[in-house]
Amino acid sequence: MNFITLSSKIPTGKEVTQMVKTNSNKDLLKEKGFLSQRQDDFFSMRLHAAGGNLTSDYLRAVADAADRYGKGYVHVTSRQGIEIPFVHLDNTEAARNDMDSNDIGPGASGKKIRAVVACQGDRVCKRGLIDCQGICEEIDELYFAEPVPYKFKIAVTGCPASCLKVQENDFGIMGFCEPVFVEENCVMCRACEKACGSSAITIENGSLYQDMDKCVSCGSCIRVCRKDSMQNQQQGYTIFVGGKVGKKPRMGDMLLRTTDRSVIFDVLEKSVNYYRETALEGERLGDVIDRVGLDEFRETIK
Repeated sequence: MNFITLSSKIPTGKEVTQMVKTNSNKDLLKEKGFLSQRQDDFFSMRLHAAGGNLTSDYLRAVADAADRYGKGYVHVTSRQGIEIPFVHLDNTEAARNDMDSNDIGPGASGKKIRAVVACQGDRVCKRGLIDCQGICEEIDELYFAEPVPYKFKIAVTGCPASCLKVQENDFGIMGFCEPVFVEENCVMCRACEKACGSSAITIENGSLYQDMDKCVSCGSCIRVCRKDSMQNQQQGYTIFVGGKVGKKPRMGDMLLRTTDRSVIFDVLEKSVNYYRETALEGERLGDVIDRVGLDEFRETIK
């Protein structure tokens, strides 16, 4: 009987580079954030970045790496990520070591949960209704680069303006603020009517009318009212699921609203687990929902 002996020796960086050259096994480098370019032996080095907030130290390290290993520029991706193009195969190990020494990990690609995107939320934006960056940081810490059947994208946006397009992500979180009218405080200044971008407020014959079917719960009327006649009835988080773009785009479904921050993480965990257990080959979460039905999905993750 013949036995095959497997060596336990871990290949060195140079040996890995040679393996890639001879076997065209780009997966070895893809795990470290290197994406093949159309030019032979050149890669874009994708870096981990969450929520679009990059420290000055991060930027300096990336600028140095772009000068040293690339062509002196970086590409900012559509998902707030950073890539350094034109890193030659022979320089991939050194480039990755430089990033590691600056605590900058590789970006995710393939069948993984991608980096979370987020606006600045209520930390900076006057229209922000939730702490987008805080939520983003927590989700990124828990889920970034975790394996999934295909890919899974998450976005957090501060208000219904949806600057981060949460409806186009597998899991989206949007801040909301539902107004209530206190008639005795109103002086009919019309400020709220002018501020409402969805025509949900009208003033006629000395009376104010709210059409809650048109209201998007952005809080603009509350923000401009100086007499406290538009007040915050409840504020929290709207969760969307199943969105995606690409060749077969799909708008996300509004799953639920909650005022409890912890519900976000409970629903996200159940959604990811459901996706892992239910998805067929090549399916995104939206494809799964289309196949099983939104009602069944909603019932399962309650």
